[in-house]
Amino acid sequence: MNFRKQIIRFLIGGTIVNATDFSVYYILFQILPFSISKGISFTCAGIVGYLLMKHWIFKHNQKSYAEVGRYALINSLALGINVLTNQSILKLWPGNIFLALIIATILTGLFTFTCFKWWVFKVQLPGLHH
Repeated sequence: MNFRKQIIRFLIGGTIVNATDFSVYYILFQILPFSISKGISFTCAGIVGYLLMKHWIFKHNQKSYAEVGRYALINSLALGINVLTNQSILKLWPGNIFLALIIATILTGLFTFTCFKWWVFKVQLPGLHH
């Protein structure tokens, strides 16, 4: 699949993933602290994201435990980026939840696309195994 099509699918998939993240976060932050709410919502969105990335965006359908490990590592790093960014924006501008979500989402999206495309779901050439 060409790069442009992957970007378009990543944006569509990202919209679905972010809708999951935002919805769960919105429900939870009313009863839990912001950081815990963000961690739970991001994890739920990560599961949805893995399925979309693997099967629809990058069409990487072979089974691979290493791939799951790489995805988990990148998603864990992305969680840290997302939560810290969200927290930092809320400290700078208390109550500006939407701005915090948007900035955290953009930074996390750039990081994850780059890592997923060129490391997690990298197409292996026949006969080359790492």
